[in-house]
Amino acid sequence: AMATPQRKVALTTAATTATALFLSASCGFQPTIAFTAQSAIETRLPRTILPTSSLQQQVKKYGSLGMVADENESLRNPLHISNRPPTDNHLADRITLRMSAVEDVMKEKPNASIEEVIDVEDRIIDTHALTTPVQNSTFISKIQQKIGSIDEKRLVFPEYSSGEVPRLYSNLKYDVSQTGNKAISASHAPGSVLGAAALIAGTTIGAGVIALPTATASAGFLPSSAGLCVAWFYMTASGLLLSELSINRIGETGRPGIGILDLYKNYLGEKYSFIATAAFFFLHYSVMVAYFAKAGSYVGSFLDSAGLEGMAQNQALSQLLFAGTIGSCLYFLKPSAVEKVNNALVLGVAATFVSIISIGASTADFGALVALKNQHPEEVVNAFPILFLVMVFHNVVPTVVRQLEGDRKKITTAIVCGTALPLVMFLAWNAVILGNVVGSGDVSATDFDPIALIENGQNGEVLGGLVSAFTELAIITSLIGFVYGLVDAITDTVGIPTNGPNYEKWRPVLYAGVFVPPLVFAMTNPYVFMNALEYGGAFGVSTLFLVLPSIMIWRERYGDEEKPITVKPMVPGGKITLGSIWKAAGTLIVEQGAEKLGIIDFFRELLSK
Repeated sequence: AMATPQRKVALTTAATTATALFLSASCGFQPTIAFTAQSAIETRLPRTILPTSSLQQQVKKYGSLGMVADENESLRNPLHISNRPPTDNHLADRITLRMSAVEDVMKEKPNASIEEVIDVEDRIIDTHALTTPVQNSTFISKIQQKIGSIDEKRLVFPEYSSGEVPRLYSNLKYDVSQTGNKAISASHAPGSVLGAAALIAGTTIGAGVIALPTATASAGFLPSSAGLCVAWFYMTASGLLLSELSINRIGETGRPGIGILDLYKNYLGEKYSFIATAAFFFLHYSVMVAYFAKAGSYVGSFLDSAGLEGMAQNQALSQLLFAGTIGSCLYFLKPSAVEKVNNALVLGVAATFVSIISIGASTADFGALVALKNQHPEEVVNAFPILFLVMVFHNVVPTVVRQLEGDRKKITTAIVCGTALPLVMFLAWNAVILGNVVGSGDVSATDFDPIALIENGQNGEVLGGLVSAFTELAIITSLIGFVYGLVDAITDTVGIPTNGPNYEKWRPVLYAGVFVPPLVFAMTNPYVFMNALEYGGAFGVSTLFLVLPSIMIWRERYGDEEKPITVKPMVPGGKITLGSIWKAAGTLIVEQGAEKLGIIDFFRELLSK
């Protein structure tokens, strides 16, 4: 009853190993030991899977217990399968050093008792514990205490924490044989780092990029580029913090695939999780309001060119037509058809973006763009709501963690690389757009819109047409993702299933709840595009993806210093980094709130008298 988690794992592993060796000696074949994440983590009882006739052939192929493994890769939890990183040469190298050591004991002492087997397991665990360095310096210990450190004893799985076993579990793909016996085979389906990075990059590159030149024009290209790099650092760090929370949650429950709102609910509890839920819906509805407002102007231009001047002048009607068209397509078309349409639109986004950069670079005045007289760093603070907004990708973090099987190194690589590509694209986009409008007007004016200037043909009809096409396609592709995200969030919040008859019953209400509120607000405020995005970035993004993740990680790491954890900190710096993130975001929330309420202008006028 007083056994530690490691001791419990040792007991169950030794017992299962002894059973396996007994079967091997008495039945003439070697069994394959497989563990599931749920059984190993929740109950600490591994599951023994005996070989079928096909597995017996694998036993003959590999020969000894140390080389036997199911070719179907039915090894859900490598934490208790191998003390070494799995090799790509074959799937057989999955048996632990613990099992090898126990096998040696059984060979030397065929009648060895279970207590002797457990003693071998304990010595292996103790050897790992003895390798932990001891810090003798009191000064360094005090510094570590101030910064914050994690006691190695809290790590539930030493093999995973040390990197000997890189992944937390294995994703399996099941196939049904087309032969007469209809056998079911399973194979390892490891996630691709490249695919995960592409998912992150695609999520990051949304329609918020349209507002980037307008938000940064007053600050100038160089200060705004520095601010964008700062925003990238903070948003990437917060994405890694969410990954750390996701991995720890998987380690606690043995259940991968936890959604973003479930993650907040689990760590904040029922009492405070409503803050995350409110911030989530506020952010998504704010962005959808901006999309409807901006898209309505494009629909109005189309109607005007078609000779329908009366309809074109009605902005509310234009927004209604856009929302109705997109909503009808998403509601009535099959998901596979929507995916094909979306893929085609994404290709259009990529093609128009490349064309804009290549053509716009030839007409941009880069000398004036970087001239010191056009740089105003004091204006960068006002751009941070949009800078943070354009770097949002955090909704897909739990998906990336699940796809990459909790592999800390792969997840870190995917997030860093997946956000670095959009950063480079945004810098190039800003350089070309601002370079083509520099000196064209008062950049500090509230109505200065670089995108509108280019669309009106200031730098040629070709570039203007490409910018319009890119903007429209970016809005549509981004809107599709937001709609699906909101539908899933509403079903999770109110407890409606995501498929089946009950879902179909509530489906019209769900889509109405997604489209009607932002559409009504946009119809009554047709020019709210920039304001909606600024509110979403200042309050939604800052709260949901900066303040809350750093607070949750603080509580996870330092709130209960006896609580077991699965993964070491994925963001260095300890309390300093966490404090920097939530304080910077909190300051932005207070500053933007004071500005939106007119408090800053009030004191400015008061001091000027």
